[in-house]
Amino acid sequence: MSTPTATPAVTPSAPTASSTERGVLLMTAGGLLLGTLGVFVEEADQHPLMAVCFRCAFGGLALLAWGAATGRLHELRLAPRAFAAALACGVLMVVNWALFFAAIDRTSIGVATVVFHVQPLWVMGFGAWWLRERIGARRWAAAGLALLGLALATGLAGQPQRELASTRYLAGLVMCLGGSLSYAAVTLIAKLVQGASSFALAAWQCAVGVLLTAWWPLTQGWPAQPAAWG
Repeated sequence: MSTPTATPAVTPSAPTASSTERGVLLMTAGGLLLGTLGVFVEEADQHPLMAVCFRCAFGGLALLAWGAATGRLHELRLAPRAFAAALACGVLMVVNWALFFAAIDRTSIGVATVVFHVQPLWVMGFGAWWLRERIGARRWAAAGLALLGLALATGLAGQPQRELASTRYLAGLVMCLGGSLSYAAVTLIAKLVQGASSFALAAWQCAVGVLLTAWWPLTQGWPAQPAAWG
């Protein structure tokens, strides 16, 4: 009679130095794109829903072209649970972009960007509370210091008190906080979902965005100014 052999437990491998460096580079590139996004939104001078619709449309087309060129279109087929998570991320991203673009018009590019970048603190807080991740005091201090430096660089502290107290300005700040919170939720869902690549999540987010916002250009008309297209 043979004795059963114990099956060794499979533990997730620790991230390598190369994968960590790649992650840092991708985060830096994403931060640069997000930090300069407001300039193009301001130059286009379009309603937030119009901007979200075309952002999703152009982004989705670019992702589909890249997926076809790299042979990754098959990744768009998702299991029901992963598909539901992708749809939820799409709705949250539409809310995030719409609130952020609307906040720029009510505050300024600099202020909206600063307040929106509370998002990493949301992620860290929810990660510690929900995912039971251990976050040291050095990370909290580094995140707070980075946020303070960004606020000083954009002149947030020098805003006139009268402007800070206006209803329109306060509404913009609330929109920024709401957008950052929805973006943090997307980050956590993407971290938890299994069976869906970043390409699939991004592509489905763009598809959801077009479906939810296409009614705006169809009912309000297409952008007429050349700057909106350039």
